[in-house]
Order: sequence, then C-alpha cells, then structure tokens
Amino acid sequence: MYSSRLPLRVRLGLREYWEDANTPVQVARSAVKQLLGIDVVFIVEWELLIVELDEHYPDKSTLVPSISVGVQAFLNGLREILDSEVDPEWTDTLLERCNGSLKLLIGISEEAEVFWSSKEAGLNVKLPKGKMPSLFELQPVFKAKCLQCFDDQQSTLDDWADLSKEDANHNSTSTGPHQHATDTFPDISLLQRPDQLLLKPPYHLAVYNTGRANVEIQCSHSPTLELLADYLKKWCKTNPHQASRPPAVEVKLHQSPFGLGPIYDRLTLSVEERNSYFLVSPMLVLSFIEGVLGYKSVSVDGGSWIFRKDIEFRK
Repeated sequence: MYSSRLPLRVRLGLREYWEDANTPVQVARSAVKQLLGIDVVFIVEWELLIVELDEHYPDKSTLVPSISVGVQAFLNGLREILDSEVDPEWTDTLLERCNGSLKLLIGISEEAEVFWSSKEAGLNVKLPKGKMPSLFELQPVFKAKCLQCFDDQQSTLDDWADLSKEDANHNSTSTGPHQHATDTFPDISLLQRPDQLLLKPPYHLAVYNTGRANVEIQCSHSPTLELLADYLKKWCKTNPHQASRPPAVEVKLHQSPFGLGPIYDRLTLSVEERNSYFLVSPMLVLSFIEGVLGYKSVSVDGGSWIFRKDIEFRK
C-alpha cells in the first residue's frame, strides 16, 4: 500500500502501470526471475522520485508510465545478457552476490547508470533525469552498464561493454541496403496533455483573410494568440459612429475543444456586425507575427499565409 501523500495521479499510475502482473514491467521482471531462478525485488522510494522529477513531469499522470519504461529497458537489457550468456562468469558473480534474491534499487541520476551496492546487496539502477528516452534507446545503454557494474571484473568486461555499445549503435543507425531508419511510435500513456504538449515547438500558425470584414488566425501555441489578441485590443480604435463607441473591430479568442483549462487555437477579427466604415486588413497581424514573435513564413497562397517557429518561447 502506497502512502496517501503521493499525488492521486501517481497512485492511479502505480495501480495501472506498475503493480498489475500483466504490465510490461512486471512481465519483464518475471522473465528475469525465471532466468536467474531467484526472486527479483523492486525497491523504489516514490516520494523521492517525485521530488527529483517534479519539474520534468508537471503532468503527474505520465510519471509512473515513464519510470516503468525505464525499468523495463533495464530488465530487457539484463535479460539479453542472461539469455545470450555473453559472459557466464558475470552471471555467476551476480548470483553469488545476491544472497537469494536480486534487489533492484531504482533511483535517478543525470544519465542512465548501473552499479553494484555491497551495502544493499543489490543493483543500483539509475534512470536518466528528464524526459525518459524510448525503450529501444535505453535497453542497449543499460546492457552495457550492467556488464561494467562489478569493480573486480571491470578490466575483463570493458571489451564486452564496448562490443555491446557497438552492437547498439549498429542496430540503431545502420542503413544498409536491406535496412531503413525507424522511429519509435509513442505510447499514448506517456504523452502530455494537449495544453502542455503544444507549449513545445514547433509552433504552427496560419492567417486567413476571408473578406474585407474578417481575418482568422489559427495557431498551435495558445500564448501567441493571447498576446496578439491583447495587443490588438489595446490599440484598437473605437467606432465614432455609435453612441456607445465600441471597439472598431471585434477581437475574439476561441477555445480549443482539446486539453484542460483555457487553451485557444483561433483568433478572429471582424467588423461584420459593427456597421463600421473600418475594414479589417491582415497586414498588422502579419507584421506582428514575423517582426515581433519571430515566426518564419512557410508559404503564401492568395489570402492565406502559413508560418512556423522552431525556437521555444520562454517567459
């Protein structure tokens, strides 16, 4: 039973992605257990992991699935060593030091690491801080680190570790006549919510001039639209022909149907219902997008302009 002090989304993630026997990480643990013939025990201080990874996982629903992927990558690398019998002496040493069960102490460091802890009689498995790499990127790294984890075997295992790294590089980068580059299809459980995902570049923006009375701006980056709307409202003239003197142009943000909280994907400028002698031109919008925000033009087609920005906005 996990502490009630853990965030709710973390507790839900533990039940769904960590504890169930059918989860990928538990299936990988069982496979290693069967090969070694001894129990494999996870030792995880979840509260400490949350503190160390807090800034990297603002959406706590992705934290446990990400850690599960990292631990699964380690277990798969270990299983590959045991399956292939790359070094039987290494396996013998591991079994001799385990004292009847293999303890895996899961922690965090700047990069993936594996080393033997004599004090705990187990393997310290350090997952990389930040966004978790894919399963296929981490597995060969952990395999190489495992082969170097015993100090007294370091000199004899360096060659195996180098060979493992070469194999990993070959498998991931080789583009021979019968091979082609591939990418890992993302796991939906690890993806951020739309309102967080869209804060990262590339940002896409389109401007449509739909007549002399309407301009529409669509953008993947909500803060861009909010800033543009605030700027236009600040400098919009009033309509002198109406007693209430309303703004000459209606500047309206439209909420996206995706994500949580206020997130906007459209901004419209209109004078259709204002009986105004003003017209709406996209020129100020285009100048602001390129000159102030630094978006780069991708294409122009009649009354539409497409832009893109690859540099992240920071407040």
